[in-house]
Amino acid sequence: MPRILFVEDEERVLETLKRFFTREGYDAYGAQSLTEAVHQADRFPPDIALLDVMLNEGPEPEHDGFAVCKALREAGYEGPVIFLTARTSEDDKLSGFDLGADDYVTKPFSLPELGARVGAVLRRTGGAKSVYRFGTVEVDLDNYVVRHPGEEERLSNREQELLRYLIEHRGKVLPREELLTSIWKYSPNVTTRTVDTHILNVRKKLRDDAGNPRFIETMHGVGYRFVAEEG
Repeated sequence: MPRILFVEDEERVLETLKRFFTREGYDAYGAQSLTEAVHQADRFPPDIALLDVMLNEGPEPEHDGFAVCKALREAGYEGPVIFLTARTSEDDKLSGFDLGADDYVTKPFSLPELGARVGAVLRRTGGAKSVYRFGTVEVDLDNYVVRHPGEEERLSNREQELLRYLIEHRGKVLPREELLTSIWKYSPNVTTRTVDTHILNVRKKLRDDAGNPRFIETMHGVGYRFVAEEG
């Protein structure tokens, strides 16, 4: 699922956007301020960011959508950006494009139209990286496959989502609670072996030895960390 970050200070609008794009098959999440947006993008790297230009009612009224875009770029986000705004002046649009915007959608807009714009930008920009190589092992997330020399292993939907999340957060310790809430959308206080079971399955398909891991390291009592480097 492509992951979308919405930055919108009106909670009602934000929830409407998240619900629509979730139904359309996206992993949609949001932020209402610059600080929250940078934090969310670091925790859950998006494939595309949709930024409301006029963030004038949030906790940081001096930070508009252009400032959010600049902060995301400075924090390392290199993906596509679409600005959402009621402003129609040419100067505003040029400001957005100067910051590397991929599209500029004027309010009011229909949700299907916005969905079509998002899809077009993702197709044009190639979306998220989906193929990773770790030595002789190739992980092809678009095709749900782990390839070894001469053969391959198929990934289930959840295994693919879990592996993508681990790879995108490589080097970071990921608590089980974070994996449950981010991938399975469970409440963080749920007690379940779901994460451990899926980690076991992913390890088998990577042919990873839990006792001497090349890919997924167990952080006892906490969670897991993806440790492989590409090359």
